[in-house]
Amino acid sequence: MEDVWEDDSSYTVFSGSCERDVSLCKIFWNSVTLQPPLESRLVSGDIEQRLRAAGSTKQNKNIAHQQPVDNIKMESLLFEAQQRQYLKEKAIYLSKAKKREEIIALLKKQREERIKKEDISRPNKPQITKNRSRSDSSGYNDVQEEIQAVQRLQ
Repeated sequence: MEDVWEDDSSYTVFSGSCERDVSLCKIFWNSVTLQPPLESRLVSGDIEQRLRAAGSTKQNKNIAHQQPVDNIKMESLLFEAQQRQYLKEKAIYLSKAKKREEIIALLKKQREERIKKEDISRPNKPQITKNRSRSDSSGYNDVQEEIQAVQRLQ
């Protein structure tokens, strides 16, 4: 057996071992080879994912159309509960919308009243001149003096 493996240095040679030990070692080393992790396999080796044999003779019942009575009752109860919850949410949204419209109407009314009051009081208000000269304000003169002082220092 040693003669066959002399050419390859990559193989392990079991010299001086009995055949039983050699076969056990080969089995061990073959089992130690790393398999890819289960997550990286494209298809699991599970029987359920394998295709059925062609020509099976037994008739498969279509279970999708046959629902037990309990499921029908449960579904009707769930449907009714969902409907009630939907109606409650709808009522809440409608009440919020109504309140919003009331607030908008109130703000509009207050704005109109304020405009009327401003129109009434406008002739009695003193006229404010918007075009004031800069030299009138004392703060402006102070700033100009400081700018000139800084320019003189430079």
